[in-house]
Amino acid sequence: MPADVCIPDGFTGIALDYFDDYSWRALVSLVWPAAPGHRGVAASTEPIGTGGPRVFETYKPLWEIFHADGSAPVSAFDRYDAAAFNPCAATTGFGDVIIGSASGIDDIGQAGIGVLDPPLVAQNGRYVRTLTLFNQVAFDHIVRNRFFLRQALPPVPRPRPDRPVIDFPVGSVAVKTAWLDVTDLPAPLAARFYKRTALVKRATGDGCVRMTIGLIGLHVVQKTLSRPQWIWSSFEQKDAVPPKWADWPGAFALNDGSGAPMPEQNPLSLAPVAPEPVRPYNVVRAAEAPILTATELTSFAYQHLLAGTPWQYYRLVVTQWPRLEGNQADPIPASLDGSVPNTFPGSGAFSAFANVTMETFGQKAVQLGCMSCHNRVRMTTDFMWSVFDHAYPARLAPAPPR
Repeated sequence: MPADVCIPDGFTGIALDYFDDYSWRALVSLVWPAAPGHRGVAASTEPIGTGGPRVFETYKPLWEIFHADGSAPVSAFDRYDAAAFNPCAATTGFGDVIIGSASGIDDIGQAGIGVLDPPLVAQNGRYVRTLTLFNQVAFDHIVRNRFFLRQALPPVPRPRPDRPVIDFPVGSVAVKTAWLDVTDLPAPLAARFYKRTALVKRATGDGCVRMTIGLIGLHVVQKTLSRPQWIWSSFEQKDAVPPKWADWPGAFALNDGSGAPMPEQNPLSLAPVAPEPVRPYNVVRAAEAPILTATELTSFAYQHLLAGTPWQYYRLVVTQWPRLEGNQADPIPASLDGSVPNTFPGSGAFSAFANVTMETFGQKAVQLGCMSCHNRVRMTTDFMWSVFDHAYPARLAPAPPR
């Protein structure tokens, strides 16, 4: 993982190319094959196309940190938690992936502002499911301070301080992933996903099933020395929504290709969750918030380098970061918050700031972008909704009906 963004001293413009390059280097490091038996460590002598678990898949998922009964997780990063604490009550080993939640909806609902919004469904009628994981630096900090318990989260004093009361160490990384069951996707489309076998809890909550899942979206955030507000990178599988590419596989994962519009509001329900297969709806990228051409050019360069691997079919949507005018190589003070005016793309944004696989209906208001949304828990949990929502007793609930 790159330790930080690298910007030439004295550069005073919008540092988009530097941050987008950082985002791609971060992705490459995370999707590298993991060293057998060592969680979060890359097998650096192996080519990226080698099989086996990826580095990010060996990070600690939420269920290994936040237990439904408030008990402490196993503290050794390389060890795996007891079967009783995972959603499928299954014994796990190196690189195993389990997707599900005690509530049955945490992995299916889309993230809202402190609530869970209705889910996203792919064109094959299967829900897009999320899994959030932490690296060892972040995990050790949570366990050492017992932040898996709500009572251990420090109160915000009055008057409010100028920096968060919880301060994750530099080098902390959180990864939020979005996956879908590739069953019944057209074979040429499914072939362009990074796929793996996982144990997935049924949407009805009735047990778990082993299936092949494809990675459709990925968020990466890292706290760095120069950006203590974290750097926020967001990727999608490139065939999720239109337009068609020159090598288009003949189908989109989240759009039927008919040109039918996306609904203004999500037509699905989270409580209750309909059993799969579910009738899908079309997803499009908002015309007023496209991926910037400069970002696409950076993606093109990395896609070329990754040719022959599934990663050539992924694209960077946006990198968000805190910024002040002046020398962009200067560190940003931790006292700066993550509100829209203090971040890129900032007020009046005309570029993408939402990931269609995880913030499907949040594409038209930059206030719903990564940093602005997470800024709401900046003071309490250092931008980390996962800690704020999942510390025992958990407080996540479905958004009220509209």
